[in-house]
Amino acid sequence: DQFTRGIELVGNQTVFAEGARGSCTIQLINKYKLRDEADPQTYSLGVKEVWEVPDEKFVEGLVQHTVNWPLKSPTYGGSFMYHMNSNQVHLGFVVALDYKNPYLNIYEEFQRFKTHAAIRSSLEGGECISYGARVINTGGYNALPKLTFPGGALVGCGPGLLTVPKIK
Repeated sequence: DQFTRGIELVGNQTVFAEGARGSCTIQLINKYKLRDEADPQTYSLGVKEVWEVPDEKFVEGLVQHTVNWPLKSPTYGGSFMYHMNSNQVHLGFVVALDYKNPYLNIYEEFQRFKTHAAIRSSLEGGECISYGARVINTGGYNALPKLTFPGGALVGCGPGLLTVPKIK
C-alpha cells in the first residue's frame, strides 16, 4: 500500500540541476569521468536568517560582507547582510568545511557573530521570520568538471557553477 515506484527519466537530453553534492550528479560525474581534468571540489556550509526590522533600523540597499570574525584562524568563513525591501534584512554566515576543530558549531558561531555591535544594532527590535542552511560549492573554476556527457548536461550548483567572488 505504501510503495511508490521511482520515476524514470526519459529524453534525448536531460539537464541535471541538483544542489551541491547531488546524488545523480555524483553518479554521472563518476560514470562519465567528468572530473578527470578538474581539481577536487571544496564546500562550505552557509546558515541564513531573514529578519523583519523596524523602519529606523532599515537602510534599503545596504550590503555588508565580512571575512572570518568570530572564527579563529585558520578556519575560513565570512558573512553577508543585505537590506532588501519591505524592511527585510537577509543575514548569513558561511564557513569552509575544511576546518580542523571537531567541536566547531557553525550555528553557534553565527549566533556569536550576531552579537557584534554593527550587526546587533541592525537587528534590534526586529524579528527573525525565516531561516535555513545549505552547502555551497566553493572550489571555483578549476574545480569544474566537464559539464556535458552523452544524453545530458550538468548545470547549477551540482557541478559547482557558483562564483563565490562574484557574490562577495
